[in-house]
Amino acid sequence: MKTQFSKTKTIGTIMLMALFALAITSCQKENIIPDEFNNDPIVEAKVIETPVVPDIIAVPAGNHPIWHCYATGVQIYKVTQSTVDPNLYLWSFVAPSATLYNNASYTKKVGDHYVGPTWAATAGKKAGEYVVGIKLQAITQDVTAIPWLLLSAAPSTDPNYYYDVTYIQRINTVGGLAPTTGADAAHLGEESDVPYTAEYYFYGAD
Repeated sequence: MKTQFSKTKTIGTIMLMALFALAITSCQKENIIPDEFNNDPIVEAKVIETPVVPDIIAVPAGNHPIWHCYATGVQIYKVTQSTVDPNLYLWSFVAPSATLYNNASYTKKVGDHYVGPTWAATAGKKAGEYVVGIKLQAITQDVTAIPWLLLSAAPSTDPNYYYDVTYIQRINTVGGLAPTTGADAAHLGEESDVPYTAEYYFYGAD
């Protein structure tokens, strides 16, 4: 026959184990993609790992990745005349133009990336929805490539807006830098498409 002390100890142990299991389950679910993405071609993995990035472009606590994609396309630049010095011409950034894929092999298209900057889903349950980013921070990780970025999602009341997104990161960039020659009066208004690749992470609130 168990003593009252033994019963109390057993109950306490069970409660402690239950709390521990709940904590583990919460951690496991932290980066699990939303239900609307389950069995959806827009994502490749059930769990999206938070990337390791420099602190300056880290996403604030209270957010976790909900979508990750790979981009390949171009950064568009245009020769413009300086508003400060009329004798100075430079390559000015116009917009990105890229295709988004759910894998590093670029075999399954899930979206488009264009002026805004805008990311629009073209496949799965989120097809037709989009999000626009506002640049917050940038850091150059490779002098031969465009910077890594942290952006916040712009507010919107559009019913097709992907309002679950809070932040966006651009990382692992290759190429995409503006041309270093050819910006002169003879080429004013001309555009140049510079190839680039990158990964984009989209975050939602916990």
